[in-house]
Amino acid sequence: MSGQIRVEPLRREDAPAAGALLAASHADYPAFRHVFPDGAQRQRVLVPFLTASATDAAAFGVSTSVWDGERLLGVALWLPPGTFPWSARRKLRAAPVLTRAALAAPRSFGAFARIGAAAEKGHPQEPHWYLEALGVHPRLQGQGWGRQLMLPALRSADADGLPCYVETSDPSNEGFYSRRGFEVVEPSLEYLPSGPRYMRLRRAAQTGAV
Repeated sequence: MSGQIRVEPLRREDAPAAGALLAASHADYPAFRHVFPDGAQRQRVLVPFLTASATDAAAFGVSTSVWDGERLLGVALWLPPGTFPWSARRKLRAAPVLTRAALAAPRSFGAFARIGAAAEKGHPQEPHWYLEALGVHPRLQGQGWGRQLMLPALRSADADGLPCYVETSDPSNEGFYSRRGFEVVEPSLEYLPSGPRYMRLRRAAQTGAV
């Protein structure tokens, strides 16, 4: 570490770096590993897909990045109330990059897309902040960067008096989120038959320090 650590809003021009970091941090994510068993193919899909997600989220100005000088250490993609699911215009804007992801795994991408469609269909209707993705460089996980990435949006949600939601297919993430005030509200979501189950967690608006 150079000591020049800073936490700042994610810029759209940094979306490619964010996509690559998120793909690396999710290399062994259960749902992704299930759909794309081959690790190299998984990365060829995830990098463009997560770059498109980062580009979209950065436009709202509430996603967070943490840097050590010019080195990106972690990213949290947040969507403010009313911005998930994606609008038709946002999907169209991302279509070229998503097509590249689909071409990297033409036989498996349909199952991947079904996960997204199921998540959209069952998404909570109440106004809320949505944590779309959170990732820290694999060599730096467990050092508190995830908490730093989440703090700005959690404070904004609290100021708005609104809850936050997140979904994960990795049961080991439950402890991390519970320490941030999240509670499991749906423990076994079947987004893909025979695939890993997702859990949905909700964090009610809080007062005082996060």
